[in-house]
Amino acid sequence: MIRFKIVSIFVSKLSLTLIQKNMKKIFKIFAVVFATSFAASNADAQFYLSGNFSMKNVGGETKASSVSVDKDPKNSFRIGAEAGYYFSDNMAVGADIAFGVSKEKNAAKKDDWVASNMFYFDPYFRYDFVSTEKISFGLKAEVVLGFGKESYKVNGKKDTDSKITELGFGILPVLNYKFNSNWSAGVSFGELSYVNNKVKEQQGAKNEDITNTWNANVSLQSLTFSVVYTF
Repeated sequence: MIRFKIVSIFVSKLSLTLIQKNMKKIFKIFAVVFATSFAASNADAQFYLSGNFSMKNVGGETKASSVSVDKDPKNSFRIGAEAGYYFSDNMAVGADIAFGVSKEKNAAKKDDWVASNMFYFDPYFRYDFVSTEKISFGLKAEVVLGFGKESYKVNGKKDTDSKITELGFGILPVLNYKFNSNWSAGVSFGELSYVNNKVKEQQGAKNEDITNTWNANVSLQSLTFSVVYTF
């Protein structure tokens, strides 16, 4: 178990280091692909705009013998706008701009909570394995860039805000259904991702809380819905 934990920490730090060192290269790749797509002048090339949202509620209780303890409830919501460009029948590049909020309450102390407000900019590349007149299905590879703040209320008193920075990558399955030549609905479910989350105090000791998260799931509990308009 100790060996596994050491390997896990090493892999997480290595992944973050590789992302940070190659961030400029990643953006250059996206820029080159995007510029090339414009130059291609493909007759099938299409621009699209999308609005998307997701929400999640977590709660419940823990039971031990005859004792039941409520879990800390957590609610989160995210809304975003997306712009993209299909430069071939099954390949696209784009970016998602989103705003997200979350709040976790202390089940034992109802007045205590932790809340965050985040802004995201996630450039991506999409490849469709299936593309028919009505349905398209593929994978979206994205770079995750998030910035925001975290606020606290402890023992009924609001504490100093902290700065949040998120950096990572993700691969998501995406499915679209076309109503007509312009309008379609989309949904993404689950993801394979790695995100480094850093929370830094803005006053006092300016401590840092760093969390590395690996996530791999295909689940109906992680849904993002979108409405897409294609030009």
